Amino acid sequence: MAGGQGASGEQVAVGEPRETTEAAAEYLMTIRYMHAEEQPVIAARLAERLRVSPATVSGMVTRLAREGLLTVDDQTRQLDLTDSGRRAAERTFRRHALAEWLLTEVVGLGWAEADEEAHHLQHALSDRVTDKIDELLGRPPTCPHGNPIPRDGQTAERPAGIRLSQARAGSEVTILRVTEEAEEDARLLTFLQQHSIRPGSVFAIDEVAEHLGTMRLHRTDDGGGALEEPVTLGLVAAAKLRVLPDRADASLFHRVPERARVAASMAGVL
Repeated sequence: MAGGQGASGEQVAVGEPRETTEAAAEYLMTIRYMHAEEQPVIAARLAERLRVSPATVSGMVTRLAREGLLTVDDQTRQLDLTDSGRRAAERTFRRHALAEWLLTEVVGLGWAEADEEAHHLQHALSDRVTDKIDELLGRPPTCPHGNPIPRDGQTAERPAGIRLSQARAGSEVTILRVTEEAEEDARLLTFLQQHSIRPGSVFAIDEVAEHLGTMRLHRTDDGGGALEEPVTLGLVAAAKLRVLPDRADASLFHRVPERARVAASMAGVL
């Protein structure tokens, strides 16, 4: 993802992560997401993902390239983050992820609302405050949706998992993560939260109806019996979730320490 080459074929100079504008940070984070999901990152796809015009993307790409944060391949037009761009994106994502934990597990907002608020809050957090929030939350290895949080340029290794849409009827799976692509759909996030489809939850696959484009599953965390009514999920949406076979090790999934909620309660947040 990082350290691509420019038109001259020379590596762009690497600098320390810089503070970027809100718009620039969103572009860098989105490019990072798309690379992580092994999607082709070209201006047209970026415009679709960000829901902006191609002309708007073109202007921002030119600016970010000029600032040494990304490169554009002369042949494929593929966008790639430089080392500086990658670090800036990771810095913003860490703030965003920690803000989501704070808003969902401490303040009590729903996933969709917290994601929207975190986009605003991430730009207001200093590195010092971010580190304090990280400590308060128990240094979570992932965001609330299971996507790894980078620290000091390193991202903890986690299982890759498979798409939920690839699971077979009769199998049991543990939800590993909700991809960033799924996070961009507020209605899907709300649906997943309402049905407890979150990292660490275990589900049995009752039926996969490929001709209908749906699958039916029910939660079985209690050891076998259904905890809730079966839920039907579209295969397109299911493809945006990653799962592990059977019942995964619970230590893979972070739980916010009780001290964080106590501190919030004492501060009058809860």
